[in-house]
Amino acid sequence: MKQGKRFRVSGLNLVIAPNDRSNARLGLAVSRKYGNAVQCNRLKRCLRSAFRQHHIREKQFDILAIPSPHLKTDRIHEQMMTACFDTLLKRL
Repeated sequence: MKQGKRFRVSGLNLVIAPNDRSNARLGLAVSRKYGNAVQCNRLKRCLRSAFRQHHIREKQFDILAIPSPHLKTDRIHEQMMTACFDTLLKRL
């Protein structure tokens, strides 16, 4: 996804691009630099859950979420991810 706007929100790099669908889509790119499989999967679960419950799904965007390796797993929870999507909507 070379086109699109880039944002950095709470340790997440987000790339946003418009799409031609009626709803938003979420893509996740979590590398091994982030941590082991347990940490990567926990982050992905939190992001997916927050995305499903957030009203950003009604927008026409493709969102690619790339976590920073410095984002700590013990601080991740669903409310934090929801706050990231809120901040993203304000910046758009």
